[in-house]
Amino acid sequence: MKLAGYAEESIVDGPGVRCVIFFQGCRHHCPFCQNPQTWTFDGGTEVSLESVDSEFDRIKENTSGVTLSGGDPFCSLDDAIEVAKLAKRKYGFNVLAFTGYTLEELLEKGKGDERYMTLLSYLDVLIDGRFIMALRSIYINNRGSMNQRCIDVRKTLKDGKIHLVESMMDMSFYDFERPEF
Repeated sequence: MKLAGYAEESIVDGPGVRCVIFFQGCRHHCPFCQNPQTWTFDGGTEVSLESVDSEFDRIKENTSGVTLSGGDPFCSLDDAIEVAKLAKRKYGFNVLAFTGYTLEELLEKGKGDERYMTLLSYLDVLIDGRFIMALRSIYINNRGSMNQRCIDVRKTLKDGKIHLVESMMDMSFYDFERPEF
């Protein structure tokens, strides 16, 4: 699989201490993206699933979850599925993914390609939507712009109604006097 890299101990890419896997390749090309070096599908480093497994095994005691990022993990479906499946089945990690697609777009894509639904089935949380600079806020938690949602994937797939993870959407995380600009 092609990876742009990984972060062994992140506290900014979801709740708790997380291992972040940055997939190589993205079709969205959002203006002001924080990882534009991950856009090309030709970049990155070839990494085996076995080496990802070894990394998970090494950090499992100090990690609360795995975050799939990039690039966009939904642009590397087969590899993202294998990583998510490993994280969930073997290690019992909470699995979160960032994507520029909305959940509605992924569900539509899933009608023609079951791999979208397979990847979603391994996720606990999906942070969806393209980064939009005009909606950026430093006063939100877990997201870059206000249009993005933190979705409880399991509840949402179970009853077909979008369920947000309110604790991740909550802006009271930044409970201080906001400066006037």
